[in-house]
Order: sequence, then structure tokens, then C-alpha cells
Amino acid sequence: QAASVRARSPGSVKADSEGPDMATAQPQDFAGRVIGAASQGAVGALVAASLSAFTEPIVNNMLVNRVTLSQALSQLDMGRVYAFLQTTLSTNFIKFPFFEATNVVISGVDLNPTLRGTAAGAIFCTTTLPITNYRFRKAMGWPISPGDLYQAYLPTVLRDIIYGIVRNKVM
Repeated sequence: QAASVRARSPGSVKADSEGPDMATAQPQDFAGRVIGAASQGAVGALVAASLSAFTEPIVNNMLVNRVTLSQALSQLDMGRVYAFLQTTLSTNFIKFPFFEATNVVISGVDLNPTLRGTAAGAIFCTTTLPITNYRFRKAMGWPISPGDLYQAYLPTVLRDIIYGIVRNKVM
């Protein structure tokens, strides 16, 4: 049986089988959506962590130490990749589900997509930038101090706000 489709907002549609809009969802529907979004984020976290464990040390070495790709590849240490995989898994299992759950929660707030995206991006960045900076410094083998955790906040929050706006406008 095909689900009927009804307008959700200009340029988007939603199948009736997906359930009610966030504004009219019952608390258990809302919790289910948050848990579902976090679960999707966890799958993304696993894939991204696996890729990042190999690629981030190479890219970071090239950018920070100004070596060529072939030099960075030859310097890649599989023991460090495995150790970094543990870091990427733990940080991604926090960040990805949190981002998806934040989007679901913010989608329930009656704001236009620009303000919703701004809020989602700012909340996400402010909450997770310490995790990102921890991971970067760990990948580089650099010392980690509390003052390093919000390094590059302004450009990062602006990037995350732009991403949040775009994502909320196209969804």
C-alpha cells in the first residue's frame, strides 16, 4: 500500500507513513525520533571513524609538517592508525549521534530554517569543539591543555552555523 504524500513546507513533502510533524508529535514519538536520529548518527560515526583513522594522520602531517602525499603515506604508522581509530570511534560516537539528535530537537522549535540552523550549528559547535580539538591534538601527538579545547572557535562555529542553515533549508 503506497503512502499518501502531503505538503510539509515549500519544496518538500512528507509521507503519511512517516508519522506526524514534530509540532504535533506525542512525547513518545518525539523520543523515538531522537533515538532514531541518534542511531543513524552512530552508523555514520562508525563509517567516518574508520575513514578518519587512516586519512586524518595523512592530511594533518601534510598540512602541519608540509610534507608531500608520498612522504605522508610512507610515514603512516599502522600502530598509530589503530590507536587513533580508538580516538575517532569514541569521539564520533559522541559527535554524530549528538548532531542528529540536536537537529531533531531543534526541528521541533517553531523557528524559520535560518534561525533553526543557526541554533543547531552554535549548540553543536559549542558542545563538541573540545572533542574535535582533543582528537586533532591527539592525532598530531601534541600535548593537550584545557586552553586548547576551544582553539579556532569563531571560524568553526561559523562553519557549523552555515552547515546547520543549509541543512535546515534543504530538509
